[in-house]
Amino acid sequence: MNILSFDTSGDTSSISSKLGDDLLSFQISHQRKERPDWENFLNHIGIFSNEDIKRFDLLVFGRGPGSYTAIRSSATFLKAISHTNKIPLMAVSNMESLAYKYFQNNKTTDDISVLINSDIQDEFFYGKFNFNKKSKPHEELLTNKEDQYQALTASSEIIIGNGNDISNKEYLKSNAEDHLKLAAHLYDPKLEYRAIDANPVYLKPTNYKKAK
Repeated sequence: MNILSFDTSGDTSSISSKLGDDLLSFQISHQRKERPDWENFLNHIGIFSNEDIKRFDLLVFGRGPGSYTAIRSSATFLKAISHTNKIPLMAVSNMESLAYKYFQNNKTTDDISVLINSDIQDEFFYGKFNFNKKSKPHEELLTNKEDQYQALTASSEIIIGNGNDISNKEYLKSNAEDHLKLAAHLYDPKLEYRAIDANPVYLKPTNYKKAK
C-alpha cells in the first residue's frame, strides 16, 4: 500500500511517504503556530504535481494532541486533497503512534503509557496502549501532571513521551513516519476511511487561556 503521512502538531512539521518499498521522510522546525509551505514541503519528498498525489492509496495525519491551529490547518489541507482525488484519509493519535513505535522496537507485552507535555506547566496529555490486547486503547485525556506522574511511577508500566523526565530520549514525540507505520498497522480494507470522519481530536477546550 502506498501511503502519504503528515504531522503538524507542534514546533516541528514532518512528512513521510511510502511508495512500494521506498520510504522517504522530511522534517522542519518552526514556531508552534506556524505551518509549512505545503508545496515546498511536498517537493522535499518528490511530490511535484497532483498526478504524484494520485499514486497514493491512503492519506494520514496526526490528529493530536498538539497545536490546535496547526492540526486544523493540516486536516483542512488533506481533506481537500482526499476529496478531490478520492483517496481515503485516516487520522491517527499522536500518542498511539509513539506507543506503536516503542512496541515495534521492543515487542513488549506490557502496557505502554505515553505522557506528552501540554502548554500549561502543571498538565500533560496521557494515554495508555497495549498492542498485544484486542481491547481498545485507554482513553486519552488531559490530566494533572503531579498526581498522574506519581501514580505511574509507582506502577510497573512503561512510560514514554516528553512529559516524562526519565523517558528514553528516542521516544519523546511522534512524527509523520510514525503515523505512517501505525496507519499501515491499523488499516482494514473492509472499512471506509472518509475525509468527513478524519478530524483533529482536542483534549482541552479550544478557548482555554494559557497560564502566564
